[in-house]
Amino acid sequence: MNNPFYTLTRHYGLDPQPPKQEKLSLAFGRWRMCLRHDGKRPIVLLLLLFLICLDVAAQDTGTMFRELPDKRKNATYFSDGLQSKYREDSEGAIRNFEQALRYLPDDAASMFELSEQYYNVGRIEDAFNMIQRAAEIDPDNKWYQMRLGVFYRNLEQYDDFAKLYENLTAKYPDDPEMLSDLIDVYLITENYDKALKKMDLLEQQVGKNEIITEQKLGIYKRQGNNKKLISELEKLIEENPENPRYYSMLAQIYAETGKNKDALKTYEKIKELNPNDPYINISLLEFYENNGDKDKAFDELLAAIRNKNLDLNTKTNIYDYWIDKNQNSKQINEQARQCGEAFIETYPDNKLGYLILGSYYIMKEDAVKAKALYQQSLGIDSTDFYSWQNLIISESRLNENEAVRDHAIAALKYYPMQPVFYWYAGVASAVLKNNDEAITYLEKGRRYTTDKIQMANFDAFLGDIYHEQGDEEKAFDAYERTLRNDPDNVLVLNNYAYYLAVKNQDLDKALEMSEKAITMEPDNPTYLDTYAWVLYMKGDYKEAEKYMKKALKLLKEPDETYNQHYNAILRKLGEN
Repeated sequence: MNNPFYTLTRHYGLDPQPPKQEKLSLAFGRWRMCLRHDGKRPIVLLLLLFLICLDVAAQDTGTMFRELPDKRKNATYFSDGLQSKYREDSEGAIRNFEQALRYLPDDAASMFELSEQYYNVGRIEDAFNMIQRAAEIDPDNKWYQMRLGVFYRNLEQYDDFAKLYENLTAKYPDDPEMLSDLIDVYLITENYDKALKKMDLLEQQVGKNEIITEQKLGIYKRQGNNKKLISELEKLIEENPENPRYYSMLAQIYAETGKNKDALKTYEKIKELNPNDPYINISLLEFYENNGDKDKAFDELLAAIRNKNLDLNTKTNIYDYWIDKNQNSKQINEQARQCGEAFIETYPDNKLGYLILGSYYIMKEDAVKAKALYQQSLGIDSTDFYSWQNLIISESRLNENEAVRDHAIAALKYYPMQPVFYWYAGVASAVLKNNDEAITYLEKGRRYTTDKIQMANFDAFLGDIYHEQGDEEKAFDAYERTLRNDPDNVLVLNNYAYYLAVKNQDLDKALEMSEKAITMEPDNPTYLDTYAWVLYMKGDYKEAEKYMKKALKLLKEPDETYNQHYNAILRKLGEN
């Protein structure tokens, strides 16, 4: 039941009502007196009695759930309610304030307190209804009206709030808090003209205020009133000639309205006032970029990175913004190099510049310089994932396999669940002819990946190592796992097919895999040789010859295995 008065009515009905019983008894007594001695009832008298009973009932309906006003009991329950409230006993407070209302139904103070307690226990509608009654009974009570205003605002009944607070601010013109609340609602409802008028009144009360001024500027901006916006900013600058912030705001408005000369002049004024302004380079970067002058914009980016008054986080953000926005530019790599050098120059003890410059040299395939930069980065932060990864990549490009293995193992101390480092440790170990160690790292690394292609790569490499060790069962099992996760792995399709052909095992399967490989890469002589050899093992010598000739034609240098295969095919054809 949402009616806030239901609770009160329920309480009223708990107690017996002696007056009602007495009146009804009296009515029935009169009814008995109207009986004739023969037991028949005159119709006229019965009608009269019926009307009397209706009158009694009508009188009692309005009072059956109410007590007679009793200010003493009201005061007692109200006091008890306050005690419960101070003990933070909302339910107890509700019971007492409801009883207080029972003995004085128009007690606005009890309604005010009940509204708060209902709200505390989540009875929002009851709370709202109760404060509405309190405010209606005592419209001159400022606090009741303000509490009602809170509900209007929370329930987004902004028109009701505005109407209420217009009356309140007229009644209490010197209350700046009320005026501020009314301004906020005008801003929410975009009633800007009324908001501006109230802001003028607020300024008369509290004086010129930066918050009020900025609110005005925001309104002028939303209204597109650039003339008023510029005028207001110029007044601010006149009153605060040493405040570069207002110059910055004015310069931005000039730039947005196409007054580029005025904008640039104002930015120069900021530099004059505060040469170390941390944000002037960002403002100029945006200005030049919006006007299509990318070179000057980039100069401001470098200046911002070198500006020691600008925090590193902001510099990182604008660098990322520039790289992302200009990633298709032909100059972006060179610009990244210059930014990396600027970061190292300004922050020699921070890894950021070394990472940026290292990535540049990785992209330029200068592994020597990249390696040195990532070593410096790790000297600053030995836990940096990207420094470890790119150091290892640089070393692998330089064929420094021992360094690759050792650094991959070192990285695993910090990242024991990162499959990439198990991969590098395993591959480098295999290159160094330590197959057992390679198998250990690769088998462990594959368990840490959930990516199908990455797992297929682990299994493909494991298959090759197992095959090299002569463990064909494990090798073929690894190849099967590879193709389940990566059915188009052309290298495994070819190798697995060739090894099956050599063993004269599952030749139909070998043929199917080899056909798929040459379909994917029809001009690969290695794959054509495999296909020819599978055909040979199946006894299809004519087709084998056809593909073997094609393989030899595509072969750039003579190969003994290819010649052996070709001669074997020719012998079967009787041509050799």
